Amino acid sequence: MIEALTGWLLNYLVHSTVLLGGVWTLERAGWLKQPAWREAFWRAAFFGAVLTASVQPLTQVTRVALPDVWAPTPTPTSTQAPLLAHEQDPGVEGVSNVGTMTTPSTGDGNAATSAASLTVTAPSPARVQIDRAADRLTVIADHPADLSDDSMRQRRALLRDGLAALLLSWPLIALFGIGLTLLRWWALRRQVRGLALCDDVELRDAAAELAAIAGVRAPTLRVSPQWASPLVAPGAQVCLPQRLMRTLDGQQRVAVLAHEIAHLRRRDLAWRLAARLVSQLGWLQPLNRLAVRRLDLLAELACDAWAAAEAGAMPLAEGLYVCARDMAAATAAAERRRGARPMPVLASAMAAARSPLMARMDALLAGSPTDGTTPARRRLGRVLIAGGLCAVALAVPMLVIGKAPRLNVDLSGVGGAFSSALSGMKVTRQVMISNGVERRVNYSGDLEFNGDETDVVSLDDRLSIMERADGVTRRLEIAADGKGGQVRRFWLDGDMKPIDAPAQAWITEQIELVAESAQGSGPRVERLLRKGGVEAALADIGKAPESMARRSRIEALLDSGPQSDDTVSQLIGLSARMKDDFQRRTAFIALIQHRTLAPAQQRELLEQVPTFKGDFDRREVMVALSPQLASDAGVMTAWQQAVRGFAGDFDKRVAIVALIDEDHEATPERLRTAIAASGMINGDFDRRTVLTSAAHQMRGEAAPFAAAYVDAVQGISGDFDRRTAMIALMDDTRVDREVALQVLRASGGMSAGFDRAELLIALAEHLPADPEVVAQYRQAARGLSTHDRGRVEAAIDHLTPT
Repeated sequence: MIEALTGWLLNYLVHSTVLLGGVWTLERAGWLKQPAWREAFWRAAFFGAVLTASVQPLTQVTRVALPDVWAPTPTPTSTQAPLLAHEQDPGVEGVSNVGTMTTPSTGDGNAATSAASLTVTAPSPARVQIDRAADRLTVIADHPADLSDDSMRQRRALLRDGLAALLLSWPLIALFGIGLTLLRWWALRRQVRGLALCDDVELRDAAAELAAIAGVRAPTLRVSPQWASPLVAPGAQVCLPQRLMRTLDGQQRVAVLAHEIAHLRRRDLAWRLAARLVSQLGWLQPLNRLAVRRLDLLAELACDAWAAAEAGAMPLAEGLYVCARDMAAATAAAERRRGARPMPVLASAMAAARSPLMARMDALLAGSPTDGTTPARRRLGRVLIAGGLCAVALAVPMLVIGKAPRLNVDLSGVGGAFSSALSGMKVTRQVMISNGVERRVNYSGDLEFNGDETDVVSLDDRLSIMERADGVTRRLEIAADGKGGQVRRFWLDGDMKPIDAPAQAWITEQIELVAESAQGSGPRVERLLRKGGVEAALADIGKAPESMARRSRIEALLDSGPQSDDTVSQLIGLSARMKDDFQRRTAFIALIQHRTLAPAQQRELLEQVPTFKGDFDRREVMVALSPQLASDAGVMTAWQQAVRGFAGDFDKRVAIVALIDEDHEATPERLRTAIAASGMINGDFDRRTVLTSAAHQMRGEAAPFAAAYVDAVQGISGDFDRRTAMIALMDDTRVDREVALQVLRASGGMSAGFDRAELLIALAEHLPADPEVVAQYRQAARGLSTHDRGRVEAAIDHLTPT
């Protein structure tokens, strides 16, 4: 049985290498430009290798038998003399440990048998000396060579046992992986069925309509409070993140839903499960990981294309960006929880943690190439793929295992040695490059530090530290000597040096950093608080050599307990001096989440937002600060100045909408600030989105904001977006005389046509029975076509006495 399994594995490795390597070559050569063709070829190569390796024994005639490398070593025959005892060769100076092996040779006739001797010795360098009188060859080698039959048999036995262990481990690991994958599939199915059903009628109607277009049954929509990205789960279940659905607008939510239904249309969940099972089966094939990533990306691109065609490319791109942002935050949170997964492994998620976001957004915004192949060409492609698989099955020689070795492992006396070997498998590597300083740390096992964390008390194996700064390279190595002690060596620019006072100061500083990275900054900060209080901790934060260490110490101080306003202000200043935007943004968000900042501290933090290089970091800080933002004039002014620093409309829109998010109360000051800030946005879509969000947050009272709202609407260039923004104002608020007059003022800025008529007709449903307002309404209808004016006049018939 093991011979058959081993033979199949070897043939599968050959076939999968040929097929996957061939498709990769075709793709790199630019011959697979159509996404549909790329997916077909990758899928055929990935799954076809299992098929061709399985059917090859039925079709293959040419077979290659592998060498019997594990056959037992033959014992010496009677014509072979045993290895002679070691002797000293007096003819060679400095030669010792000489071994001589003599083999008989027969001369012509009755001549006596002569002896040819091989002598192997161990000095260096190697030399050769020939004694012609005795037909003696002396080889002087670097190391003694044991040519005995017992040594050769031991080496062959070791090789045999190693091969046997490898062959036996493959099916065991494959079965374990397949079982784990199926268990995850069952757990995901059960977990999703425990989620609450989505009660949004509009989303359910949109799902039914999209499913009908896709030709699948309408999925069951569920709401997930913990997952950050929409996903398709077993049983035609579509899970929508609770927060995401509140963040996106109507068209964006439909686009996201269309993407998930596209997965159902393509049966991607079944393909994903099959791909994971094949990957577990052929876990020795490194190209399988490349193939799985390619197939996942191509599936996402295909679903993006279908969703963009049905719901629009721009809403889908914006929804994808928001999903990816939430996924990044969820992944960071999962890493802090040490091992928690932000998303299920087997689900088809819209924005996976490692998905190539920019490639997908570029394809959406630039327009992916369409699949213009005809049915005849698609049939020809299937024939070519099938022919290629048959050619591989017939052309690649079959590898045959004659007789596999039996595993012979002696477990007696393994006990402590086995456990120590396992403990030695724990290896930690750190690479840090920041501000021109490169530091690399490697250690195996566990480290134990002294109370001040300035020295290593004990270690399991070895600690290596290398730092390159200002053109100088320093390296330290601390190794356990096996007797409870340590051996320390120090190098400066590649030369070993004694550990003097400057070297010891550098070593102490590096060990402190290693201790902090190994244990976290919590113990360090707690020790400083016990010794010198908050002032000592703040001084230590200011002395941090790099941004990551400073951020970690700030978070540890905040986690130690409530801090005073003065301490928080100092921490804001210390965070502001970081050069790394990621670390600075993380520290700011930690300060925001620690407590509600005072207005003065909020202004200090907002003044630092424009110093970030990228809009993403700026936006994340402002979104985090929005729920607690004070409503006084100074804070609102600093907030508007921070928004003005954004380069892109999307980031401006997200930051402004976060100010009036429905998760927290939108005060009148916040609403006025958001409406005024919408004027900084150039794009019609983003400005209209901000205004419709503001209208929703007015809670029915639009009169105090109507004039400013219409002023902002006047800055929109397109009549469609103007009409949409004004209708949102009327639908979400109470339309009184003031609001009606402002809507009529907005209609005057629209060109005569369909959108103006539709806006007036929508106003007619809310128009108060005020003669002056009705007169202005009819005045606004002038200039329309006869047909549109008739529709507008008919819309207020309910206000005209019969």
